Amino acid sequence: SLPAPPVCQTHVVVYVAICSMIGSLSVMALRGIGIAAKLTMRGSDQLRKRETLFFILWVGCCIATQMNYLNKALDTFNTTMVSSVYYVFFTVCTVTASMIMYKDWENQTPGSIFWQVVALLVNVAGVHILSGTRDSAPGCRAGLRALLSRRKSEEKPEYTHLCACDDDAEQQQQQQQ
Repeated sequence: SLPAPPVCQTHVVVYVAICSMIGSLSVMALRGIGIAAKLTMRGSDQLRKRETLFFILWVGCCIATQMNYLNKALDTFNTTMVSSVYYVFFTVCTVTASMIMYKDWENQTPGSIFWQVVALLVNVAGVHILSGTRDSAPGCRAGLRALLSRRKSEEKPEYTHLCACDDDAEQQQQQQQ
């Protein structure tokens, strides 16, 4: 396997976006396979057609790619972070792909579309709340405190020395002399 770009070591979104986009395409291909199976059961043989075989191969490739990047994300980042971000991205990508490829919203009323978008936003907010309060004490106040406040650590993060510029290093050397 190829080494990951440096941005993948600090941003979970890169791996998860790849998994989500590929995963949504595999869902669309599986939907096509399902339609082919349904038509075959009705008497019109679709399973021997090139398109159906292409979809089957496509799903296999998508699953292999998705598992590769998901494993890389899980090796690099916290499982809770990966699974929550992946859930949101996968849902958004699948809804978007379904909307584009199958025109799912074409025959729906604006009110129905509105409530689907609201449900998606509630889903995203719920995942954010669950992820943000996983380390807080039980209770509503502790959860709200964890969501609304930023914890100030007495220790500096490990990566702060990477952000220091040469001028800061020179100033520290001058102060030591």
